[in-house]
Amino acid sequence: MTMQWHNNSELQFRSDLKSEFDRFISQQAARFDPEDCLRIDPHCHDHNSDVPDELWGRILRLPETWLKTKNLVKVLGQNGCSVVTVTNHNNARSCWALQDKGVDVLAGCEFTCFFPEYDLFIHVLTYGFTREQEVVLNQKRQNIYDFLSYASRHYIPVILPHPLYLYSRNDRIDLCLFEKLAVMFWRFEVLNGQRDLWQSVLTLNWVQSMTPDHIRDCARKHDLNPADFGVDPDQPKVVTGGSDDHTGIFAGLCGSQLYVPDLQKRLKTEKASDLALEALRNGQVAPFGTVGENQKLNIALLDYFSQAVTKLRDPGMLRILLHRGSTWDKVGCFVVANLFLEMQKHKKTMKFFSFIHDALQGKKPTRFLKWQATKDYKFCIAQLERIADSKRNNPDAFVDTVNDSIGELFNHLNHLIASRIRKTLDKNQGSDLKDFSTEELTRKLEIPSQLTSLFLGDGKRQDNMSNVNLAEALDSLSFPVLISTVLAGATLASTRALYQNRDLLNRFARKLGRNEHSRRALYLTDTLLDKNGVSTSLSCKLKEIKRTHLPIDFLICHPEAEPERHLHVVKPVGDIDLHPFGEQTLQVPDVMEIARIFYEGGYDRIVCSTEGPMALVALFLQQMFNVPGYFFMHTDWVDFITHTTNLNQHERDRVRRLMRALYNRFDGVFVLNREHRDWLTGHEMQLPDDRVFLTAHHTTPRDLQVQPVRKADLIPGANDQTPMLFVACRLSREKGIFDLPEIVRKARLSIPDLKIVVAGSGPASEDLEQQMPDAMFVGWQAAEQLASLYLGLDLFVFPSRFDTFGNVLLEALTHRLPAVAYNCKGPKDIIEHKVSGYLVEDIDEMAEAIADFFGDPDRRSAMAENARKRATSFQAEPIMRQFVSDLGLDYPQRVHVEATVA
Repeated sequence: MTMQWHNNSELQFRSDLKSEFDRFISQQAARFDPEDCLRIDPHCHDHNSDVPDELWGRILRLPETWLKTKNLVKVLGQNGCSVVTVTNHNNARSCWALQDKGVDVLAGCEFTCFFPEYDLFIHVLTYGFTREQEVVLNQKRQNIYDFLSYASRHYIPVILPHPLYLYSRNDRIDLCLFEKLAVMFWRFEVLNGQRDLWQSVLTLNWVQSMTPDHIRDCARKHDLNPADFGVDPDQPKVVTGGSDDHTGIFAGLCGSQLYVPDLQKRLKTEKASDLALEALRNGQVAPFGTVGENQKLNIALLDYFSQAVTKLRDPGMLRILLHRGSTWDKVGCFVVANLFLEMQKHKKTMKFFSFIHDALQGKKPTRFLKWQATKDYKFCIAQLERIADSKRNNPDAFVDTVNDSIGELFNHLNHLIASRIRKTLDKNQGSDLKDFSTEELTRKLEIPSQLTSLFLGDGKRQDNMSNVNLAEALDSLSFPVLISTVLAGATLASTRALYQNRDLLNRFARKLGRNEHSRRALYLTDTLLDKNGVSTSLSCKLKEIKRTHLPIDFLICHPEAEPERHLHVVKPVGDIDLHPFGEQTLQVPDVMEIARIFYEGGYDRIVCSTEGPMALVALFLQQMFNVPGYFFMHTDWVDFITHTTNLNQHERDRVRRLMRALYNRFDGVFVLNREHRDWLTGHEMQLPDDRVFLTAHHTTPRDLQVQPVRKADLIPGANDQTPMLFVACRLSREKGIFDLPEIVRKARLSIPDLKIVVAGSGPASEDLEQQMPDAMFVGWQAAEQLASLYLGLDLFVFPSRFDTFGNVLLEALTHRLPAVAYNCKGPKDIIEHKVSGYLVEDIDEMAEAIADFFGDPDRRSAMAENARKRATSFQAEPIMRQFVSDLGLDYPQRVHVEATVA
């Protein structure tokens, strides 16, 4: 279940696209008399598309589809097509086979043609050629100019399909390509059943912008003659539609109406395929159907994966190693091949994948299967029945039904996984699990480099987490893990396929001057409502976003929180108890639900603030939508490990390398102090300078209604003149709190009546109270009570060398409370030594600074005022303006600021 906040502006982008395309399709439907129209799906595939353009498919020796020709033809007929063609990649074998059987079919093929100056490939749908011409066309496709010239000379009609989906080795495609395409093509596919609305509307508006003058200008600019390609600039461009179906699920549901005058009369003496070819040549075409966003492609890839799992054969290690492609491509194919081949050993998993394929084709699970299914999996069977029923009885709702069922199935399986993990952990209570510390976890975090040890085990005890037999591990993995992996993989792959050219789409929209994607960031965090400094700083950031209506929305996973403006809330599918390692419980989010929010909200970049589950979700979304991802670094985990464990340097380096690998996956990392920035860009972490951004937390307005605390109310016998220190932080060892007893003892040598107040809670509370029995411990304080303490006490003490910033320091300065801290990390970027506070090197210097502060009343008064002035350097507006700019977003020109109630 999700509680989602919606801003009308974030939904406007998608709704505008839909309205625009719906109007276009309605206009096309009214162009011709249906009685004089042939209905064709001019873009569909079957099993003879056996050499895919996608690199991974070629490495793994997987065809684009296993669909039999007769099944495709049957589906086309069921969906109302009066003419059949099959446009396989670079061959027309299916068309010739049908012709040999006496079937009336329009010869068709989708040729992959090379654009030499751009080093890229484009697809060209081609019709009405002979078997001899097919041979020549396959020879000519090595050069797009030769190919199109030959087709024009032989009166072979061609269509440019999905113009914005290109196959290129270039990271950045020159937009001049599209000026040439405007000259070289007359027919353009503007409705492709496997593309999303954004690409479809961009293509439509681009084609409609091609005026005769524009085409002639492009021809002159690039020294091209439109006539060489059969293009007349004075003739309006022809728009077409096609399903681009590879599975038989959507074939014929979208396509093109071909207008033939006196059609019914001519069909008595002429073949429908000949009349279709005539209409294509004459440009009498009107597209029909709908665009399904990423949903149709998601369904198609789920069906494809369901078959690939069962049909993949070992591609061979040498084939993977020697094939063209990057190291990551080969590693990815190696992992996929091994995962699929291991899955094939699990009969239950294989059966379920075959049932998914059957359900998508409209075939319901058998009664025996329903009877055989256990209680945990009856829900899965019910969802497959729902899909099959929709395919057979309610095809108009099929796409929505399947995607809803996939989401519910994924959620159910993840709940099942979480419950089984909890049961396993519960069984181990009282064993070594309760003693499994951060230190032990770090020491075991390793994978053996010897393959036999990784996959087979070597019979010896290893000090790592992977001394397991892989087959045994997969046997022990729950069935829902495997199914969930494929469901998530299909969703990721389908959306990634749509947006692999996102940079091109963005640049294309800007040049076109229409349909630019909304620019918004979704900010993920594992903590927002907890009692810790990170939550406090993020809450302040959210308040400022709300106050100024910035194009950023937060998203958290929480079992009880309610959505607010600029805040989405998703319910957890499970939780991870971190009490052996800290105090927080991590909530496991529904990644598919977050992906839906990201898509529907029109977001185009991701920010993450925590290294927990949300970091993994952020990387998933980054890959899925091909968007920039940013990480906001609050915690130095290497320093945390150093302060809280006895790990040696080698073991700490293991954590550092893990953090380096994580941060390198993001396009930018925000840091809160210069020392951290220099460390990240130095030799240990090696992040590029231009990907590390220095930022800061900001102040929040003081609540003028808050009154200073009375010292006498805190400590019996105290008065307004009693010197009193204040500490506020999480009470844990890494915060340096065990320096406090010695600091206070030494300071009292000069100031005997010195008192100290400690606010906060944490795992070290009890130990600290025992060491400082005369201190006043007030526990965790709400913001108003904390402000009262800042205002009423004398000097803030910050003993941490661990914090990357120090929110409490900034809060203290805001309330005219000077501070003393160690000269490191965040504090040295905040405190001005001997102006707004003190920066010291050790315990002795901190005690001396305290004595110096209380020894001169005039200095105390000056420092208090300087503290207030220093805090004004951390105002929200300039810090957030720079943060928004570093994210690549626009800060509102005229910010509507709402009244803030403290």
